[in-house]
Amino acid sequence: MDNTVCILGSEFEYDFLSCWIKYNRMESCISQEALAHGICSVSHLSYFENCKKRLRREIIEALLKRLKIATIPDVKYIGLIRQKLHKLAFYIESFEYDAAELAFAELLTLEPILQNSAYNIEFNIYKLMYNILVDRKAYTELETSINKLDKIYYNLDIGLQYLFLLSTGKFLYDNLNHTEGINRLEKAYRMKDTPWINYRLGVAYLHSLEPLKAVIYLEKALNSYAMTGRYRNSLECHNFLGSCYESLKIYAKADYHFKTVLSGSEFFSLNKNIFGIYTSLASLYLNMNRYEESITFCKLAMNAPVLSTNTDPWQKSAWHANEEPMIAACIYIEVLIKLKEFLNSKEIFDRYLTSTYKNSLYYHYLHTLYLSIFQFDEDIFYVQVTKITLPFYKKIGFLNIYNKVQLLLIRYLESNRRYKEANSIYKSLFG
Repeated sequence: MDNTVCILGSEFEYDFLSCWIKYNRMESCISQEALAHGICSVSHLSYFENCKKRLRREIIEALLKRLKIATIPDVKYIGLIRQKLHKLAFYIESFEYDAAELAFAELLTLEPILQNSAYNIEFNIYKLMYNILVDRKAYTELETSINKLDKIYYNLDIGLQYLFLLSTGKFLYDNLNHTEGINRLEKAYRMKDTPWINYRLGVAYLHSLEPLKAVIYLEKALNSYAMTGRYRNSLECHNFLGSCYESLKIYAKADYHFKTVLSGSEFFSLNKNIFGIYTSLASLYLNMNRYEESITFCKLAMNAPVLSTNTDPWQKSAWHANEEPMIAACIYIEVLIKLKEFLNSKEIFDRYLTSTYKNSLYYHYLHTLYLSIFQFDEDIFYVQVTKITLPFYKKIGFLNIYNKVQLLLIRYLESNRRYKEANSIYKSLFG
């Protein structure tokens, strides 16, 4: 049976027409009942939209006309436009956000033409990728677009499916559901085994506290990027591999990867330091009991200049750069606790437990560290940890901090002879 049909003077595959009509119907906020009325049955339209039934040419054209698509514009130079779309993806993958912003602005001038054409889904997937990975729009801003594409992406070509799953996998991992995010990234990986998806999967597994899995994907990504001379991408892989090996307590390898990033950071000014290398080394040397070196890197991170609030594309990629001083402050306090130099912590708390840093993702952890030093035996510590700190870090998926706070809570419960509660938490941590 022929897989194509001539519609309004152009030849299309049935599968594409199915998802295109479904997508445009949802974009126009038209129900299946309203679209099908007087043209075909609702069940026939539903089967067609889900690629389970074919409709005759005249019925498809009638459906399109009801969607106000009386003609299908022939987009000239679509090959050149696709080259621009692919170049946009390359810039984003390479963290060249200044170039990506210019490329996207140029593509936006073509949006009126593309949105009225058969290429509107393709354009919207690239637009979504930009909004997720560069513009870092909020979940509420993109939820509707993602839900619509979720209903039709599986009928698109493999390249578009891959791009959609990679972008939304990272987005959902960061904003909604870790399991769903990783599932999407894994689907993209099965479609196309690229360095980009290996990198994204590696980072996701690292953040899910599965460093062994993360190493496999990150090593593959690093090898590919290094062989093709993509230096900035290689440094990103080195950075996350360092964190993997630190989690695995293979400190020599972690030191190697972090030092590689440090030596490469001379190519970037401090306000473009997306790697958080100072705090990474500070954390590593804390775990290695090299406290003086840890403090040295904490001080470097705490003295980093604060990013402005402008729209510098590098700030979009390094969205967490303003957090580095707070991360360093937390590590500094952890070092002082190890050294039992509690009096020296006052300066850090006075500097960072202020309204200036109240919205930092690390504020609650630093406050908990303060209470663990100065008010550990009081009810306020228990209330802060159980009502605020633990729920907050569980919700945003900061599992490393969550587990550290759990250990502090165990110590508090044991000191108050609440051994049953302490044992229950201990079992949840160590199985």
